[in-house]
Amino acid sequence: MDWPRRSALGFIPHAVWSVAAAFLLLMAVAPLGLAASDTNPARAAAGDGGAPPPGPTVRVGLITGVASATAGSAGRSLVVDPWGRALVTLEGEVDFAVVPGDFIVVAGVGPHEGPLTVRPDVGASPEAAYVTVSGCPYRGEIILTARNGLLTVVNQLPLEDYLLGVVPREMPADFPAEALKAQAVAARTYAVYTMRAGAYAPKGYDLEPTTACQVYGGMKAERASTTEAVRATAGEVITYGGVPIAAFYHSCSGGHTESVDYVWGSSSPYLKGVPDYDQDSPHYRWTVVMEARQVEERLQAAGLEVGRVKTLAGVGPRGPGGRYLDCEVAGSESASRVRSERLRFALGLRSTHFDVVAADERMTTLVGRLEEGDAVAVGAGGTVTAPVVGLAVQGARQTLRLSGDTSPWVVSKELVPATFTFTGGGWGHAVGMSQWGARGMALDGKTYRDILTHYYTGVSVGTLP
Repeated sequence: MDWPRRSALGFIPHAVWSVAAAFLLLMAVAPLGLAASDTNPARAAAGDGGAPPPGPTVRVGLITGVASATAGSAGRSLVVDPWGRALVTLEGEVDFAVVPGDFIVVAGVGPHEGPLTVRPDVGASPEAAYVTVSGCPYRGEIILTARNGLLTVVNQLPLEDYLLGVVPREMPADFPAEALKAQAVAARTYAVYTMRAGAYAPKGYDLEPTTACQVYGGMKAERASTTEAVRATAGEVITYGGVPIAAFYHSCSGGHTESVDYVWGSSSPYLKGVPDYDQDSPHYRWTVVMEARQVEERLQAAGLEVGRVKTLAGVGPRGPGGRYLDCEVAGSESASRVRSERLRFALGLRSTHFDVVAADERMTTLVGRLEEGDAVAVGAGGTVTAPVVGLAVQGARQTLRLSGDTSPWVVSKELVPATFTFTGGGWGHAVGMSQWGARGMALDGKTYRDILTHYYTGVSVGTLP
C-alpha cells in the first residue's frame, strides 16, 4: 500500500494497480510501514500460541520467473511430490533448478515432476519449525512450480500467519495498539478481497509480497505489538452489504481523504472522502521544486511526450479531498490530458493533492515547416507572411524565416517555464484508511472499530463470512 519506503532516492510511494484494476472491474457491474529490523524467527515461532490458526490459506508469490532458487529450512525439511510422497530430506537450504520438460532438480538430484512442496520436519527440528527461501524464514510451506522453463516460488500459509509478516511492514510497530488493530483488520480484508477477485490467480498464487499488493516480510518482519494486534482481531474483516470490501489504505492524505471517483475514476459507496486526523505526519505538507527539463524527461519516460512543458494543471472539479481526477500538460508539441495518479508516479510526487506554480522563464527554440502564404509572426507593423524573409517580433516571441523558396523552414524562440513548484499534502492515493489518521484517532481514545467505520463509509466490522 501507499507508505514511504526507504530507497536510494530517499522515499518512493507504492502502487496497487493489479488489485485496483480488479476493483474497477467489479465496481463496473486502484508508502507503507518502514522495513523492520531482524528478529529471532525461532523465538517468534515459539511465542505465538502453537498450532496454526483457523481460517483460509493464502498463497504468496515470493519469486517468479527464475531458472533456480534456494529453499529449505534452518533445520531439517522434507520435499514432497504432488501425490504427497516424500522425495528428499534436506538439511539447511539447497538449490532447486528447472530442467527441460519443466521438471525440477533438487540439490542435483532428479528430475522430479512438480509442483514440489518443502515442509519443515517439525519432529526432527522443533526449534526450526519454519521454511526458508534465500535465507529468509517463513511460516507454512514453500511450493515450487516450473512453467516454460522458469520457477515460481510460493509461500502457502494460513491467512492469520500471513498477516503477522504484513502489518509491521505496512505500519510502524510503535503506533498505538488500536491503530495497529485497525491496520490488521484492513490488511486482512484487503487480502480476502484480493483473493476473491482473483487478481493474481493466472500467476498461480493469491497475493504478491510487494507494494503491488501488500508488503510481506515473512517471519523477519514480525513484532510483538503487531502480532498482538493480529491475534486480537483474528478473523475480523470489514464488510459492506455482507461482503468484504476493497480496503485500500495509505500513509496520509494531508487533511482529508479522497473519494475513489477522483482517484481511479470509479465509484464506491464505502470509499468516500472524509476528514483525516493525520496532522502529525511528516508528509502532511510538502513542497517539491523541479526543473522543467526534469519534468519533461520524466514525462517522456512515462510515455507522455508534449515537448517543452508550458503549463501543468488539474482540470475539472476537485474532489472532497482537494484532488483532481485528471491533469492537463500542455507543451510545445501537443497537450495531453492524463490521470493525476499516473502523473504523480511519472513525476515521483507523494500524492495528487498539489498545486503547481511555473516560474523562472527560459528561452526555447522551435523549428517547423511553413507553407506558401502561412503567417510566421505578427509584428508591430502587421502580419509578415511567407515567402517573405525576415524577422518579426511580438512580445517575447521571435520568428525568423531562414530562407526563401528553396527551404521553407521557420525557427521560433519562445519563453517557457524553467521550474515548476509543486505544493501539496499527504502521501499516497488517499483512498480509504489513512494510517497516520488512524494513529491520530487512536491517540484521541478511539477504538479500531471507530477508526475503520470512520474511514470506510457505511461498513460493518465482524467475522469473516
